[in-house]
Amino acid sequence: MGEILKKEFLGNRKKLFLIILAVVVLSITAVGYIMTFNKVTIIDGEEVINVKTRKNTVKEVLEQEGISYIEEDYISPLLDSEVEDNMEVVIKRAVNITIEADGETIKLLTPAEDVAAAIREAGLSLKEKDKITPSLSEKLRGNLRIEITRAIPCSIEVEGKKIQLLTIAPNVEEALKEAKITLGELDKISPGLEEELKEDTIIKIVRVTQETKTIKEDIGFKTIKEKSKDLYKGETKTVKKGQKGVVEKEVKITYEDGKEVKIEVIEEKVLKEPVDKVVKVGTKALPPLQVSRGNGEVVRTLKVIATAYSPEDPGVGNRTSLGLPLRKGVIAVDPRIIPYRTKLYVPGYGFGEALDTGGAIKGNRIDVAFMTRKEALKFGRKTLTIKIYGK
Repeated sequence: MGEILKKEFLGNRKKLFLIILAVVVLSITAVGYIMTFNKVTIIDGEEVINVKTRKNTVKEVLEQEGISYIEEDYISPLLDSEVEDNMEVVIKRAVNITIEADGETIKLLTPAEDVAAAIREAGLSLKEKDKITPSLSEKLRGNLRIEITRAIPCSIEVEGKKIQLLTIAPNVEEALKEAKITLGELDKISPGLEEELKEDTIIKIVRVTQETKTIKEDIGFKTIKEKSKDLYKGETKTVKKGQKGVVEKEVKITYEDGKEVKIEVIEEKVLKEPVDKVVKVGTKALPPLQVSRGNGEVVRTLKVIATAYSPEDPGVGNRTSLGLPLRKGVIAVDPRIIPYRTKLYVPGYGFGEALDTGGAIKGNRIDVAFMTRKEALKFGRKTLTIKIYGK
């Protein structure tokens, strides 16, 4: 009996040993199997997936997890990269966006993170004052529309200065606001405030100001002519001197860029009435000028330059330098060459007498008198030989 129990005990110990051995072997095998897995974290947008894998490449891991992708998606590390323990795989999904710039529409399927990166990918450059909507830091999302408004150069001419501006203003009014230029109520501007701003537009501003002031002005007097039988034709006599009047005016003066351009009379009041000038005008016929040859003896001949004049010529008047009436037959001479009151014969004119002189009559020059300017002009200028008679 004891022998039987002994054998049974030994048999049980053997079985227990074999069971323990099997458990140990299985445990070692399981641990070994588990230790051959790699831990991988997949970040797909906002989703984080933790996986254990025995796959060799990133591509195989994504296939294992049933994660699809397109060529334009951004995957890091690359699909053919070998899997490592504790690896992090980042997926940035490409989205459809539209960029409006320079009159063109650009469509992109891009995994770019923000607006700035998308613009770079589209090969577009930006200037300092270009306007980008939405902002450069805006994260991309599907069907996002990006608009680039280009800044354009223009200039503003005001108060003698030229201001250069680079602006995205849509019209003249907004450009002035950007330049911090205000307009006065009367100021002129070209082009108009609502005009579309184009490249190299020149905006011109004229500053307009007005002031009201009181001024005094002279009032001219009239000249009244009265016929007189006591004076020869061509003679005049002032019998009453004219006097200017005075008027006080309230005026509105308009200035453009500081220069006076317009005066408007608001109100006026006469302070002093003008006094008319009264002039007697002769109507009595002139007696004929009696020119004789004296004793008929020709003292000498003289070659002269002869011209003609009349009372109608500007600045001549109706009297000679000797105070005699100016009429046909009077000849102006240089008294140093031909003495006053000398009788002369001028070919093409006739007989006359040296009764006048003038500033331009020097040397061998004479001026023969006619009653009208028309006759004087007809005589013209001549070189001829005159006869000088003795008294």
